[in-house]
Amino acid sequence: MSRWRWRGNIALLGVALAFTLFPLLPNDDVINSDWPAFATGARLIVSDPSHLYDLNVQKRVEGDVTGGRVLVTLGISGILPFLAPAWVALLAVPFEAFGTNIGGRLWILFGLASLGAGLYLAIRPRSPTEILPGFAAVPTALMMLNAQLDGVVALGLGAAIALWSRPFLAGLALGLTLMKPQLVLPLGVALILARKWRVIAGWATAGAALLVPTLLLSPNWVFEWLGQTRSTVQTGSREIDLAHFAVALPSSLQGPALAVITAIAIAGVLVLAWVRRDQLQASAAIIIAGGIVAAPHALPADLVLVAFALVVWGRARWYEWLGLSIGALIAALAAPPVPAVVGVALVAWVCVRASGVLTSKPPGPVLASAR
Repeated sequence: MSRWRWRGNIALLGVALAFTLFPLLPNDDVINSDWPAFATGARLIVSDPSHLYDLNVQKRVEGDVTGGRVLVTLGISGILPFLAPAWVALLAVPFEAFGTNIGGRLWILFGLASLGAGLYLAIRPRSPTEILPGFAAVPTALMMLNAQLDGVVALGLGAAIALWSRPFLAGLALGLTLMKPQLVLPLGVALILARKWRVIAGWATAGAALLVPTLLLSPNWVFEWLGQTRSTVQTGSREIDLAHFAVALPSSLQGPALAVITAIAIAGVLVLAWVRRDQLQASAAIIIAGGIVAAPHALPADLVLVAFALVVWGRARWYEWLGLSIGALIAALAAPPVPAVVGVALVAWVCVRASGVLTSKPPGPVLASAR
């Protein structure tokens, strides 16, 4: 290892350590994150599951969670609502049991640990130092500050890559991606088109294991959840997906336009992945990163999966890592529609670069089939 690379790894390790220590600092306020919404879901799934997606009930419960502090979110009645699948509420229950403050900090650390484990599993047997650019990037900071679940999604993806030679187990691992199912739409379509039936069977089994207990608690939650998710995509929200541009159309056309744009985005991602179908690293990176731009709902914190994709690809240069961090920072701070423009352009660049369509160089090393 060269002296400059060694110094760079030390610097990245320092940043990664800072991310890990930040939730432990007393000045970190978990109320100003998405944790209150997850904690609200955790309380309701235990005490009143039939009203899990009732915003009026959520408002009362979230007031207890935040100690009366009011959160302001576009068009959401003064609260940050719980709009995730019901099994996310179940996952949050043991963390919420520690109380809002400690539980939120443990939740954030759990997400960071999941991300680190997912990155490590995805690159084995490559050097563990290769995960540092992905873990120490700005998207990881956004995930941490927002107490989001992308780390768990990354863990599912990394475990699936590590278990790829055992398809059913790889599919079981993909069950973790269902914490944010909107981010893995191209992956689902790709598995169907590739006829990876054993992987799909494992994924479906994991999904059933998540679905059945929650249906026993609240049989109607799926329809209530789908009804409420329509409120997540709005003109003033910091979306980074292609489907967000549908909000520029009249309201009567937004639903069909969102579906069409999402389908077009998925098709574009799969075409680029098909170009590198003989290279699991490159095609997987395209499908994972492309899941962000093809999602009907994605926010700047979700760019951590683009960092994950670059680590999986293993050929990203310093300027691509720098561009990802700068783009993520702009998407997090700029007013709409700048985040959508920056997010779509950023993900498109990563997918095109990984596909190799802009270069005549020979393809990189193929990931061993035994993986």
